[in-house]
Amino acid sequence: MASPIPTKKLKDEATCAICLSLMTTPMSISCGHSYCQKCIMDFLQNPSFLTAGEEKFCPQCRAPFGEQSLRPNKQLGNLIQAIKEMSQEVVCEEHGEQLQLFCEDEGQLICWRCERAPQHKGHTTSLVEDVCQGYKKKLLEAVTYLSQLNNECMNLKVLTTRQITEWKGKMDVQRKRIKSDFKNLHSFLHEEEKFYLWRLKGEEEQTIRRLKYNKGILEEKHCELKCSIMELELKCQSSPQILLQDVKNTLDRSWAVKLERPEAVSLELSTTCNIPELYFDVKRKLRSYQDRGVATKTDQCLL
Repeated sequence: MASPIPTKKLKDEATCAICLSLMTTPMSISCGHSYCQKCIMDFLQNPSFLTAGEEKFCPQCRAPFGEQSLRPNKQLGNLIQAIKEMSQEVVCEEHGEQLQLFCEDEGQLICWRCERAPQHKGHTTSLVEDVCQGYKKKLLEAVTYLSQLNNECMNLKVLTTRQITEWKGKMDVQRKRIKSDFKNLHSFLHEEEKFYLWRLKGEEEQTIRRLKYNKGILEEKHCELKCSIMELELKCQSSPQILLQDVKNTLDRSWAVKLERPEAVSLELSTTCNIPELYFDVKRKLRSYQDRGVATKTDQCLL
């Protein structure tokens, strides 16, 4: 079972590396790091940080990114809101009393006056201290489930990264082989060489694009799972009132999360070049061309 994350670590995760405060409207960039929306937009608009191709470097890992990669990180925003609420006392909005009871039927925290109200008549209610441990166990089971999904997500991400490297390696080997095969025939096969390399590049880009798309999906799912796990673990550290607040919906959402495997991408080459056959074909074409040339010269002599 996963152990709760310390509050300090949660705050560190939720702190903007630019302004060093809890993030406001967090935005993620392509490398996975997040910043306040205002901080990252100011960073992008600062002309002193412009690089070649209008790209910027992430302030933390120095990975290049563009403005088009910005996307809202709602999960992290929810986590930050939960951190802010940890120190706030939860009281009944209607009666102003402390929420010391939990209604099992409604899945809500209520006060003693709510328990006597008509809407909770006949409902099963318990002291928050009596039900807190049970729900905390369920929350931690949800953490374990999401952690397993996250581990599987990370393994798939590593596999996809390895596939990209493997595919690029195959492309390099195939490119060298094609260039070597064409070396002795280059004067005859210049256009054919360009054609095969163009096809190979198209196949490479198409497969890399699909693999990178899969990797992006896994990266986004990884961030989502990570934030969900941290949110649940933060809830487990909170006061009983905060822990039980909307706990059933939280558990339902957690167990409803699934990890969809990206569509498998074949790493088998379809662009191949059989030089012996191609060479034979070129020799036949050259012979036909030479025969036509001899016939033309003979006709000219007869005239």
